[in-house]
Amino acid sequence: MNTFQWFSIPICVGLAIVAFVRRRALPGRAPGMFWVLLWFAAATVIAVPQISTLVARWAGIGRGADLILYVAALSGMLIARYLYCRQRRMEILVTELARREALRNAQRGASPAGYGPNPNSHGLTFEPDDKPE
Repeated sequence: MNTFQWFSIPICVGLAIVAFVRRRALPGRAPGMFWVLLWFAAATVIAVPQISTLVARWAGIGRGADLILYVAALSGMLIARYLYCRQRRMEILVTELARREALRNAQRGASPAGYGPNPNSHGLTFEPDDKPE
């Protein structure tokens, strides 16, 4: 075992344990167990790197490091797409709520303070020196 393995395997196992303990806080069991299995799989691949090479060759990829890179790149793109769609849905929801609230509070002919013309103003202002005689 090299230095990287000595440090990273306990970290992965620790994160798997934390995910196992916190799985009850997540809705359903699937998300919690996914993280537990993911951290244990990471610890296993770090402990025995030949496993990634065997899986890569089975998938038609030459090296295990390439397989891990491809999986990481695809996962990153999927996560970016998911977060974009989620953010977009939130923007649409906030826009719909703002429109609904504006229509609910609207009064015919009135404008919020500071917006639009003031119906009580004639548009002319006089400074003290400009008063007509």
